[in-house]
Amino acid sequence: MTALPTLPGFDQSDLSMLVAAARRAIKHAIAPLLDPVDLTPHQGWMILLLRETGPLSLTDLALRMWLDHPTTSRLVHSLEDRHILEINQDPNHGRRILVGISKEGSALTETLFMAAETFRLRLEKGLAPEEKTALRSSLHKLLHNLADMDETASKRKGKARDLDAD
Repeated sequence: MTALPTLPGFDQSDLSMLVAAARRAIKHAIAPLLDPVDLTPHQGWMILLLRETGPLSLTDLALRMWLDHPTTSRLVHSLEDRHILEINQDPNHGRRILVGISKEGSALTETLFMAAETFRLRLEKGLAPEEKTALRSSLHKLLHNLADMDETASKRKGKARDLDAD
């Protein structure tokens, strides 16, 4: 295997900068696949997630996409307006809705799936299974640390509000 070319500043960049750079690069690389079907990356990922899992509640969809409820709801409604997704009552829970792919959206979903599979193969090219596992484990730790930081910040805000209220 040949050595990878050096990326300027890579060795001096901290992990948060590299994660942000990877996120931007992924969004940039996937855009040409989504332009022909007029989808944003988040819309595309939502459709693919629902293809994989089947219908999900709005809460489960937001959690699986790492998004807040308002953003998830806007994405769902924009795709519902285009007849790609449909919203139905959950037959097992009176107040919950389920978001799923509509019959009209099925053909688009399969086209999108094929493009996504090609993208994933190209993205992961050269990574051994153990490297993928190590990357997933490292990202899990980083996301856990970020969640702890967010929880700590929320508690501080709550205490500050409590003090302000007096």
